[in-house]
Amino acid sequence: MNHLDSLQYNVAGLLTGPRGGTRTHQLYVPVSELDQLDEDFDVVEPFQGTARFLWTNEHILVLVEGDTAVSMRCARCLEPFIRPVHVSIEEAFIPTVDMATGLPIHQDESDTAVLIDEHHILDLSEILRQAILLALPLTPLCRPDCKGLCPICGANLNHETCTCTTEEIDPRWAKLQFLLEK
Repeated sequence: MNHLDSLQYNVAGLLTGPRGGTRTHQLYVPVSELDQLDEDFDVVEPFQGTARFLWTNEHILVLVEGDTAVSMRCARCLEPFIRPVHVSIEEAFIPTVDMATGLPIHQDESDTAVLIDEHHILDLSEILRQAILLALPLTPLCRPDCKGLCPICGANLNHETCTCTTEEIDPRWAKLQFLLEK
């Protein structure tokens, strides 16, 4: 897991303040930093948004809203395209050190991404990475009506019409042919 300095916040002041205290931060994460987060997506625009921190009785509730864009390949025609991505995060971050005593607080939380470290640093890197991944479609399409590739010659049917004749239908699928005729 990579940690980005632009997504790390010292929340000691918020933790020592009154319950219900808030802080709001403008987020701007350049493409060069976002590319370090994950190899599964290729970010082409910086992430811009806001992060609001709210100190409750036991944790800091973080609300993040923001936008970026990623480059993807269409699942039907294999052409690259740019997909805007909106991220909306609501996550509770848990302190690991008692601010009054300085003693460690035992946590049952197994997800280390939501723990505030012993230096009172709240890191949004992993949570943002996960939110971007979850916002991406399982089957990316360049457009909803993408015609894809010809299964015989491989021509991109969005740009050209191929002259391939249909092969003989596998007898196991023959009964489904009537669906194509509709």
